[in-house]
Amino acid sequence: MVSDDGGLRYRVEVDGQPLLKPSRVGLEFTGGVTLGPNAKIEKAKQSHHDDTWENRFGKRRMVRDCWNQLQLTVVESGQPERRFGLIVRAYDDGVALRYDLPKGPGLGEFVLNRELTEFAFADDYRCWAGDPSSCAENQYPEHTLSTIPQSSGIKDGKNEGYKSVLPLLVQAPQCYAAVAESDLLDWAGMFITGTGSPTVGVTLAPRGDSNGCVVSQAPRVSPWRVLMIARTAGELVNSDLIENLATPSQISNTSWIRPGISAWDPWWTGLNPHLPGFRGVSSHGDTLADQEYIDFAAEMGWSYQVVDWLWYQNCTSYDITLNLGGNNSERPAVDFAKTSPEIDMPALLAHAKELHVRLILWLHSYDLERYGIEKACKLFSSWGVAGLKIDFMNSDSQETVAWYERVIKMAAHYKLLIDFHGAYKPTGLARTWPNYITQEGVLGNEYNKLAGKKCTPLHTITLPFTRGLLGPMDFTPGGFINRTVSEFKQTQPAEVMGTRARQLAMPVVYFSPLTVLCDSPANYRGAAGIEFYRNLPTVWDETVVLKAEITKQIVIARRSGDHWWLAAMNGDEALKIRVPLAFLGAGKWNIHSFADASESAMKPELLVEKFQTAYASESVELELAPAGGYAAVLSKVE
Repeated sequence: MVSDDGGLRYRVEVDGQPLLKPSRVGLEFTGGVTLGPNAKIEKAKQSHHDDTWENRFGKRRMVRDCWNQLQLTVVESGQPERRFGLIVRAYDDGVALRYDLPKGPGLGEFVLNRELTEFAFADDYRCWAGDPSSCAENQYPEHTLSTIPQSSGIKDGKNEGYKSVLPLLVQAPQCYAAVAESDLLDWAGMFITGTGSPTVGVTLAPRGDSNGCVVSQAPRVSPWRVLMIARTAGELVNSDLIENLATPSQISNTSWIRPGISAWDPWWTGLNPHLPGFRGVSSHGDTLADQEYIDFAAEMGWSYQVVDWLWYQNCTSYDITLNLGGNNSERPAVDFAKTSPEIDMPALLAHAKELHVRLILWLHSYDLERYGIEKACKLFSSWGVAGLKIDFMNSDSQETVAWYERVIKMAAHYKLLIDFHGAYKPTGLARTWPNYITQEGVLGNEYNKLAGKKCTPLHTITLPFTRGLLGPMDFTPGGFINRTVSEFKQTQPAEVMGTRARQLAMPVVYFSPLTVLCDSPANYRGAAGIEFYRNLPTVWDETVVLKAEITKQIVIARRSGDHWWLAAMNGDEALKIRVPLAFLGAGKWNIHSFADASESAMKPELLVEKFQTAYASESVELELAPAGGYAAVLSKVE
């Protein structure tokens, strides 16, 4: 970190080689106040931390949190002089910085218009940048840094135009890096924007009331601006940096928060509600249909059943998003106690309770805001509902970010889980509020139903290295109508691209404490591979990334108790992989595997189920079809 005539700048080296050249930092406020361009370091304080914390809802049970910190006091020249802080942390798996705004002259109540932070990479590296999206349902196409689209300029102090969804994944000669953010609380969400050079800039989401990006009062700290760093792609996938930087859990007793698998009502297999001819809830879900899903969940040892869209009367349509502070009187009143004619909620609740399955109810965020957050949570808690799937926020403005925490905090009070859809990318909030059990913020399997060939094999193999770096991902895997890319069509019931074994691998590769499997009992019962989903864990004691190459392959082993689950996915090309089993430890192990068949390249629903034994000194050979996969459970021979 240096201060010179160009203002305050920072740089990052890995193994003595530059990853970031001197990159500016700074903030620009309403009223002509700017911090950074004329800043000088006044004093610095160093500190060190090395500890572990337990994560019952993560990809490993015990997480090491080890960092060196530099806390700077900085003086911005001018009349009056203004002091602010910059906190910089270095971890083994990355670096992070945040702004510390103390109360002082010109920094009481403030309106932040623009952030000046840059990431000035040392060269024009290969990268994967998220397409713009209001809800992080985007692909991550390959670029070089200089070809990331640029902002259209500055208007009213804010960057206008292109906003690339985080993370930005960068491949440098000596390492892999990913630009992200953590600990986003009552602040505007962050995007990146190209500059026509290897430097990328930070863009903040504007407020819904057009009053800058952040309205707040000092003292305040900003979210962390994060650069995840690893020497291999596999180490990057296995990083805990976003969680380590987040505020620790605000829930003292988390014993009621139970991860698990959920069935998903007939929304996935029913008539597409976005297409002509949609006839309402009876087209894709009713009491009898949901009871069938509950029955199947109980048979499979799954904990939950999602009751999706249109179960209550006067449900808001999908093309309307959350409206905070606006006039909501133009739409019919919502009463969650009044269900649609096809849904007998007391019967569903009673049936689920009898079978030890709990319901998760879908709500439109607009309806929840109108009805009242506490009123709704109190109602659903009295019903014995496990949680809420809340949709269509489609923003990471400061107001929406604050609304997230209000909802999650109130839900925690009433012991309700939250799964946000139409959501911005993860920023560590699931550590702060562990009842935030999962979230969307991903272009997932639903796009096979809604939007043609977007959920491609290239996209699904890129996700572990991009969106998957940030936190839980409700991708809704488990499509059992498997098609080749050329044969795939957007139809009902919904199809998926790639092999059956690939869909089996996804719940292990894609981390999500609440894993919602998308397909129907009719497609699952008796189907090849379905046994892999029986009693499948969703949180883990240990995770090992065995093979990882962006757009090419990912092989992950995860341990729960004394069993390991091993999963692999590849890209568009067939692939042979030798996987060492050293992670297993001593002894002889049973391997129950589900692999692509030799004919899976043309008939993706085919797979080979196999039982074998092996020792940790040995390897297993995987042969993956194009857009293929592998899934296995390993148990020690007694």
